[in-house]
Amino acid sequence: MKRNKYSELSKDAVYLLSRSEFEKQKVITTEYAVKVLGDYLKAARLLDNLAKRNRLIQLKRGRYLVVPLKAPNQSWMPHEFVVASLWMGEIPYYIGYSSMYNYWGFTEQIPQKVTVLNTEKNRMRKIGKISFRAMKISSKKIYGIKKIKIDEEYVSISDKERSLVDFISNPIGSWGNVQEVINEQVKNIDVKKFVRYLIKFPVIAVRKRAGFMLERAGVPLEELSRLKSSIDSENSYTSFNPFIKSRKGIVNKDWKVILNG
Repeated sequence: MKRNKYSELSKDAVYLLSRSEFEKQKVITTEYAVKVLGDYLKAARLLDNLAKRNRLIQLKRGRYLVVPLKAPNQSWMPHEFVVASLWMGEIPYYIGYSSMYNYWGFTEQIPQKVTVLNTEKNRMRKIGKISFRAMKISSKKIYGIKKIKIDEEYVSISDKERSLVDFISNPIGSWGNVQEVINEQVKNIDVKKFVRYLIKFPVIAVRKRAGFMLERAGVPLEELSRLKSSIDSENSYTSFNPFIKSRKGIVNKDWKVILNG
């Protein structure tokens, strides 16, 4: 005889899960469970038990992702970007770095974890079978965000131009590969928007390197004039290749970079 999907669960568990599903609560908290069950100790024990039985997925302490009642045990997990969004809750964030480098086609390398840049958390976490890395950044870097809809949930990611700023700031692979990506992407991006994003980026070394690479890629100097003006007050010179410690090389006075490799 086929077992009913509720048969393995207690009455309290069925009530909590069915009510949360009816109310379209994708995430439940300890406070929500207490409100439904009327008792803190009962709620805490039940949440712990449901997480151990794979009926809830713990996002963090006191915050759980609800596994739909119709889902078979141990075989359901929402899209990793949705999980990242629900993990962040109300914290300003965007999914970026290697996750977006692959998404926007800068690299074919498959990321080993989902990187979530945000204004509060700085930690690694495994949720289900997926690894997540939360990186705390300045609120000044939270811009150029695009909302995409996945499984009825809106998720914040860096748009293509913003992801390219991050690619220069936090590259993967060789430094020469960054120039190759710039050469290819200048044909596929909004260059004016990209320049605006660079000017807004608070790290001046990134603006210098980007300006030099854009000029190399054939972007007309008149389109780079505002970017160049944004570094004029800076008198120091930046190593062009951040992977090489040596500061020996030809000096480019226009972009104030030392071509060290």
